[in-house]
Amino acid sequence: MSRSTRIGLMAVGLLALSSLLAPWLPLADPAAINLDSRLQAPSWFGDFAFGSDAKGRDLLARLIFGARVSLAVGLFGSFIALAIGVPWGAFAGLRGGRTERTMMRIADGLESLPMVVVVLFMLSVLSEYRAELATIGIGRMHVFYFAVGFMFWVPTARVARAEALRLRKAPFVQAAYTMGASTPRIIGRHLLPNMAPSLLVMVGITVPRVILMEAFLSFLGLGVEPPAVSWGLLAADGLAALNPLIDCWWLLVMPAAALGGTLLTLNLLADNLRDHLGKAAQ
Repeated sequence: MSRSTRIGLMAVGLLALSSLLAPWLPLADPAAINLDSRLQAPSWFGDFAFGSDAKGRDLLARLIFGARVSLAVGLFGSFIALAIGVPWGAFAGLRGGRTERTMMRIADGLESLPMVVVVLFMLSVLSEYRAELATIGIGRMHVFYFAVGFMFWVPTARVARAEALRLRKAPFVQAAYTMGASTPRIIGRHLLPNMAPSLLVMVGITVPRVILMEAFLSFLGLGVEPPAVSWGLLAADGLAALNPLIDCWWLLVMPAAALGGTLLTLNLLADNLRDHLGKAAQ
């Protein structure tokens, strides 16, 4: 494992651990309003290491609590992409012929739709059943997580299809067919274990893409809603607070740096993982 990979893993692990333990860390309440401390500049020796926002809320606490939402939507969205894309692509690749062409054309058609429109459509449709969903513990944030993850299942399906096309002529797959195994059983018992390295790389690529999409939608006001907080929402608040009369650069720079640094680290880790698995396969 290279030094850069170790540093990246440590950085991501520290971020994940701090966001997971955020309620028990000695941080200020991210929602506590204190107008007497509004727009305090960052100071390592003051009360606000990363500064405060226009309502006097501690920006460091809001960044860490925002990481909880951003990382959660990245992981949950990637799980949704795997749960939909892997069975779809594996079944299409294993069956081949007209079935494969039809299934992949459907996937291509869905991918051609504008992502923002898809999210708005899903949120509006599912909001009609908000009361019914609330009875089983599903709120708007869960629906938003699903909607964001749903947009990224097609690339995962393509990878699963390519792997299924590569493996379907393998002797162990043909032997399973000869013994009368069903297609779902072959996918679960024989294809998935051999797809694992490629799917692991796909997860590493999908997580930062989902995080970026969540930040973009929240920045536009279509995602996370107050009092919840995410990096995209913090960036939107920072941009709204900027004006020529008050120098409050930290409100935009801090969440942008947190988001950019996390995305860069995750993408570098995914690239290193792909290179490592490629060398191992050779």
